[in-house]
Amino acid sequence: MKDVMALCWAASQGDIDEIQRMVANGVDLNEADYDGRTCIHLACSEGHKDVVLYLLGKNVNILPKDRWGFTPIDDATRHGHENIIHLLNKKLEEK
Repeated sequence: MKDVMALCWAASQGDIDEIQRMVANGVDLNEADYDGRTCIHLACSEGHKDVVLYLLGKNVNILPKDRWGFTPIDDATRHGHENIIHLLNKKLEEK
């Protein structure tokens, strides 16, 4: 759980270097915290485009639901991050 918390914190801060370090150490990018939120939830919520692009490149699940039923695109929408919404929709169209 400690790794997941650190990963989510790094994503919320836009700290791509820390995320890359954690990936190199084997951290699962799809793991969720106690609220069911993943690092892509936090990156989308905070509008960190570079982090979102990195996570998309690592093929993270872009449709996980947190304990309130929200997905990362819901978080980006709620906070008005249009560029993030566009990236996620583009990824969904590729599937």
